[in-house]
Amino acid sequence: MSASIAAAQRTVIPVALLFGLCGSSVGQQYFPEAAFDQRKKSNDFVVEWYSQQLKALQEPSLWETSKRPEQQVFRFLWLRSFHHRVVIRLNINDDGTGDLVTKVGGGQGGYPPGKLIENRTQRISKQQTQWFLDEVKEVKYWDLPTREEQHPNEVSVDGAQWVVEAARNGTYKVVDRWSPDKGPIRTLGLSMAIDLAGMKLLYQDVY
Repeated sequence: MSASIAAAQRTVIPVALLFGLCGSSVGQQYFPEAAFDQRKKSNDFVVEWYSQQLKALQEPSLWETSKRPEQQVFRFLWLRSFHHRVVIRLNINDDGTGDLVTKVGGGQGGYPPGKLIENRTQRISKQQTQWFLDEVKEVKYWDLPTREEQHPNEVSVDGAQWVVEAARNGTYKVVDRWSPDKGPIRTLGLSMAIDLAGMKLLYQDVY
């Protein structure tokens, strides 16, 4: 991975992950073409990294799900350098309730995925579901760019990828941010992790 690509993505990937990705095959297509970057090499690297994590967490492809217009699903993928990987998925039911799936994978988010160590599903009320949908609307999620432009000399050493995907009315969207200290993706990610999933997070856990 070149320095220019790393700078553009604001991501420095550990050597262990670089070797783990070489020659791997994910199978299921989790993202559309050029989802993260118009440059094929850069885009393919990120797609394979995220896809491996989702596959290890036994997650479906929301890109494929979006081809069924009746489905409405939101997912938060949280890959922290020094903590277990986390995924939280909210499936909206026809009656307005939601099925919230929370999964935790072993290992750390910047390295090849470990085994699934936590997997629980809970039903959330119409009120909770609507509260989250209102928040999605309030932060204008559907208008956000997939990635933000970064200063070419800005390189991060450690942190976390916050990836929020959604499928609704036959439309798919993904928004990817690096360790946001504020903004829509931090708001939605923490809402799913803390308010809906009830995760107990210390100050140092959130980055």
